[in-house]
Amino acid sequence: MANPEQVTSTKRIYKGRVIGLRIDTIKMADGTVSERAIVEHGESVCIVAIDENDVVVLVRQYRLAAGQHLLEIPAGSMEPNETPLEAAQRELREETGRLASKWEKLGGYYAAPGYTAEFLHLFLAKELSKGPDDQDEDEDVEVETHALNSIPSMIANGTIRDAKSIAGLLQVIHGLGTLK
Repeated sequence: MANPEQVTSTKRIYKGRVIGLRIDTIKMADGTVSERAIVEHGESVCIVAIDENDVVVLVRQYRLAAGQHLLEIPAGSMEPNETPLEAAQRELREETGRLASKWEKLGGYYAAPGYTAEFLHLFLAKELSKGPDDQDEDEDVEVETHALNSIPSMIANGTIRDAKSIAGLLQVIHGLGTLK
């Protein structure tokens, strides 16, 4: 399938520590000219961490854009020269104070491809143990644990409303086959 949109010009609006914003002028296959606002964000990782008792480790943190505290799986941006696995291990340690001795890459997905190219690498972390508490200074994260079998109802009733968390948790639940 041919690319139906060709970028004819790009205007950089903003470049910050975490994101950038650009406006791309595009020419569509039928000749129509339009604009696309693109949020530039590097690759990220997200982790479904489950202990030996099928308890999931989640984090609750205030999200300014949503205007509320959200319950999420641990996640974060990759650092330069960091592999997805290294980033996942770091983020799990920083956000939850936990280490995992078993890691499995489960694939990944685009966060919101309508306006950003951010790609999230999804990992399953098992055989958890307590690690150092080295939470980032700019994060206020509260760690919560919930039984894996309670996750579908938490998604259904809106307790978990973050898309990456819903996607990751449901993928793990489906892949583990622990819930009927």
